[in-house]
Amino acid sequence: MDKKHFTPQQYIEKEVDSNEILEYMYKNIEEGDYIEVYFGRVHVEGIVVGASDGFFRVDTDNDTLGVLEFEVPSIIDDLIELVHIREDNAEKVILRVKG
Repeated sequence: MDKKHFTPQQYIEKEVDSNEILEYMYKNIEEGDYIEVYFGRVHVEGIVVGASDGFFRVDTDNDTLGVLEFEVPSIIDDLIELVHIREDNAEKVILRVKG
């Protein structure tokens, strides 16, 4: 399911430091949610199929890429932005690193 094109009921956008994004990811992202994570010159987007202690598995819905795995602490220094849409489509959160 492509959640980028859905209209969430609530929209939140703010600039925070990278540690706040890290904390947000640990507390709020669950399996079934849609995320886009931008770090360095790379980004990962798709449905979270696994989330545990800062380790995420994301189904990119791309035959070439498949399921990508990453640990948030390993990308925190290069983190630029996080987009999160809950599975119930109740809200869309965009967190950007203060620059």
